[in-house]
Amino acid sequence: MKITVYMLAFNEEVSIPMRIVEVPDHEVKNLYEDPDEDRLHLLERVFFYGQNDFQPQPIRSVSTGDVIKLSGGSMHKVLGAGFEHLPAGTDLNTLPRGYEAARC
Repeated sequence: MKITVYMLAFNEEVSIPMRIVEVPDHEVKNLYEDPDEDRLHLLERVFFYGQNDFQPQPIRSVSTGDVIKLSGGSMHKVLGAGFEHLPAGTDLNTLPRGYEAARC
């Protein structure tokens, strides 16, 4: 499964760079009885595979402050510990960037 991550941390550019993170299909299956637990597991896998140690790309690894967009359209900001579900319709251009994004 391919997941889009908007790279807000360490980025002050006008356009928001994106990183495509590929999570192996066998790690995407519903593992829990609770859909929230499945979503959390997927977000953790996106963070894990978004590191250049595992999927080298010519862009920074997924970091605190970046935003993960799941296939259903829900967006989740990477926090220092966990993830923040962003309200539907959140405009990425209004979110902090660079150092301010990574401070959460």
